[in-house]
Amino acid sequence: MADIVLYGLPHSNFVRACAMTALEKGASYEAALTGLRDMRSREMQAISPFGKVPVMRHGDLVLFESLAIMRYIDLTFGEPEALQPSDPLDRIRLDQWFNAVMGTVDRHIVREWALEQVFPSGPDRTVDEARIARARKAAARDIAVLERQYAAQGHLVGDRLSLADIVLVCTLDVLTLIDGAGTLLEPAPSLARAMTALRQRESWQRACAHSIVPDWSV
Repeated sequence: MADIVLYGLPHSNFVRACAMTALEKGASYEAALTGLRDMRSREMQAISPFGKVPVMRHGDLVLFESLAIMRYIDLTFGEPEALQPSDPLDRIRLDQWFNAVMGTVDRHIVREWALEQVFPSGPDRTVDEARIARARKAAARDIAVLERQYAAQGHLVGDRLSLADIVLVCTLDVLTLIDGAGTLLEPAPSLARAMTALRQRESWQRACAHSIVPDWSV
């Protein structure tokens, strides 16, 4: 029996970040509600008040929102809080970078770029190329910011792997779905090296290395 249940679409960068965190901490997980139809199920409505994923169940405990889930996993399994800095100020910096990835990097790369190609918002459901151009330009600025941080210290926070690095590698991996998007990392060698090292971790290989091209028919 798995330690926890993770509800969500398997190609979601945030679901993958929760899965990678679980594996980093030696916890097993069962994937549930992995299709679009499942998102509208009664079971999902009962556990996700805003109708979003990921959601985690551990016994009778149900949590939603990626940071809450990942922090709980880090606290509960393995060495407590091994993926969070011990310094209080660095804890605040972790929140800063985690929220920047979720609110800014994800918006530009995933919501406004990758998903525009899957669910076009232009006239007659054509791809809004202007929206994609704006998203690409914004994503390039985001990557420049991230490059400065990794060049300075090798991680987003502190001197070791944290929850912020995990959510970032799962989000930047979406670039592999977009033709030509990989070139964005060429001016960011420190960031690129860090992401390559993260993808070589067993946790990423087990949780994220399979194709993330979604099957929108299920």
